[in-house]
Amino acid sequence: MRRLTVKNVRLERFRSGSSTYRPFALAFSAALLGTCLYSVFPEGLPAAAAAGLNAVGAWGMYAETDFTNNWTRLLSPRAWSQNVVGEVPAGKERRRRVVLLAHLDTHRTPIFYSTLAWQKAFQVLVGLCFLSIAAGGALYLAAAVVDWPFLRWAAAPLGILQVFGLAMCVHADLTPFTAGANDNASGVAVFLTLAARLTQFPLVYTEVWVVATGCEEVGAYGVGSLLDAHGDELREAYFLALDQVAVGEVTSVTRDGLIRKHAGDEDLLSLVREVAREHPELGVKEHTGVAYTDATVVNKCRLKGMAIVAQPTANVDQVHWHQVSDTMDKVRLDTLQRTHSFVWTLLQKIDSID
Repeated sequence: MRRLTVKNVRLERFRSGSSTYRPFALAFSAALLGTCLYSVFPEGLPAAAAAGLNAVGAWGMYAETDFTNNWTRLLSPRAWSQNVVGEVPAGKERRRRVVLLAHLDTHRTPIFYSTLAWQKAFQVLVGLCFLSIAAGGALYLAAAVVDWPFLRWAAAPLGILQVFGLAMCVHADLTPFTAGANDNASGVAVFLTLAARLTQFPLVYTEVWVVATGCEEVGAYGVGSLLDAHGDELREAYFLALDQVAVGEVTSVTRDGLIRKHAGDEDLLSLVREVAREHPELGVKEHTGVAYTDATVVNKCRLKGMAIVAQPTANVDQVHWHQVSDTMDKVRLDTLQRTHSFVWTLLQKIDSID
């Protein structure tokens, strides 16, 4: 970024969780401990304790999926990371800001990302595992008050789901990291190319921050740290997160999140749709995300965020998300070019707002 003559380039360090799956493993462990307790002592005070353990697990899992501080984060390992932040001043007068985001880290390679079938089942499994914990809390609380024998049978399927969730978390943390050509070297490549172009042809009325974030994959800690440090000055900014833009159709994510979905900003979505209508050759689509991006945290904070990704098409094989196979030979230059053209055109549209 300094070689590109981006201004005020600096590292901004922060503390981050170092495991995507440890917080969820802790949540499932608490719930499973409660389920085992209820299985041995299915009434009275032990049942109430089992309900409490499941409720604590449900809170931890939900809070972690929604990027909220909770007990699982306090008990998980932490390490230092950093964002790389730079600025491209407006050419004439700053009337607004845009923040371009692209995360630098990669993910582990668990089995539940290994095929399209697993990927389609992913969101359903997350929901079922969460419901097994939440339902356990309600069921065991009822058992503590009313001794209904049929309640004891319900513990078995709940326990099976909790064991499955815990096993998947432990498994995931033992897998290697992907090289991450698409997720997210591609986003960083487009991000840097846009930064280079902006330094030569700055927007007239728009200052652009270019921020390469750390630790998106373990809970979007990087963008959270950015908002903690600069939330006031970026309150009216537009945030564009570039994530997995190397294969498929250029797509704007209208809403995403693991359990609770956070919608993108309506004003920004309107601008995206205008660009899509005016430039049909770019083939820009829309979709609801199955996981999360840096933009999810932006939208949770009620700021103006949008993720730009590339989605696989019917004739494109893309079973490489969070897999060892996410390597450079899968990258499509035409998708990178269309993403660059779309974001560049969107920046011009934002700059022209009256």
